[in-house]
Amino acid sequence: MADQPQDDNQQSQVPPAQFTPRFRTDIYDFILPAKFRGALKGQVAIITGALGRALAESFAVAGTHLVLTYHRTEPPAELREQCVKFGAASVEFVKCDVSSLEGCEGVVGRALELHGRIDILVNNAGANGLGPMYAQDPRDFIREVAVNFHGPYYLMRLVIPHFREQRRGCVLNIASRAGTVAIPYSTSYCASKAALINLTACTQKEMDVEGLEDVHLYALHPGGIKSAMTLKKYAQESISTLPAPAQAAFANMLDIYNDSPYLNGMVCVALATGVGKRVLRGRYLDVGQDLEDVLAQEEALRADPELYMLHTRFLGELTNSGVPPGGYHAEEVKFEFPGF
Repeated sequence: MADQPQDDNQQSQVPPAQFTPRFRTDIYDFILPAKFRGALKGQVAIITGALGRALAESFAVAGTHLVLTYHRTEPPAELREQCVKFGAASVEFVKCDVSSLEGCEGVVGRALELHGRIDILVNNAGANGLGPMYAQDPRDFIREVAVNFHGPYYLMRLVIPHFREQRRGCVLNIASRAGTVAIPYSTSYCASKAALINLTACTQKEMDVEGLEDVHLYALHPGGIKSAMTLKKYAQESISTLPAPAQAAFANMLDIYNDSPYLNGMVCVALATGVGKRVLRGRYLDVGQDLEDVLAQEEALRADPELYMLHTRFLGELTNSGVPPGGYHAEEVKFEFPGF
């Protein structure tokens, strides 16, 4: 029998074509700093975490007022000078323990005192230890969750009301691939980053319900960066505390941490300008994926709400909607608990 032409409804069921985004480890043409010079001029950006130098310098190029947090050691004056040289409207260092609500209230209050507004929040502070869950001091576990999850929540809770009033604002939550996979001996990190990714998505949905399309949030994997945190985590001293069968698996972990921190910095700047808010807001993005290639596939992203999101897969045709194929139906045989 000859093939029958599809009707319009059948054609609409064909999923949009996709292609694999190019993978990046450093700045590329689409996110060149020169393209974003002054793009966020006069906006106020809070960036947490002592490891955020590349983020600070990237947002400096875009012309923002920078409010940079640190926990114990104040950043060197050279960082302030460099950021101003790159184009920052101003630079303020604020001591802040992001794991505490009081610390977060302090930095938000300082930003409002200085500038009267907040436009961008980059939750970059993180804690990441290595060791068996059953052996980790519960206080250390809770501390890591507080830094990785409670802190971003506190700051989002404090700035979102201002964003709603302004009807615009951007949150960039530096999550991790660890929030999407199960990694042994990184339980507190994986669990808190997974929570952060879902916090991002849930909050975005709330903004969308209110029609606040210019309040846009993202969760990001920043790439493999040899930061002080990762160097400490995968130092031989840390690996030697693992059970013997696990030590070999972690011995060469640092070999994969070769990405430029400016890759993450400039992807964050690009997203803060709104280039991806139509289809990426509320989603999780690995900054190693070429942003231009991802944004070019808007039709595919709109058609599949599970792309770039946390989701669960089941056997067969079962979905995560809680409804089986064909809908609910009464069982043929009914039993009364306990069944005898």
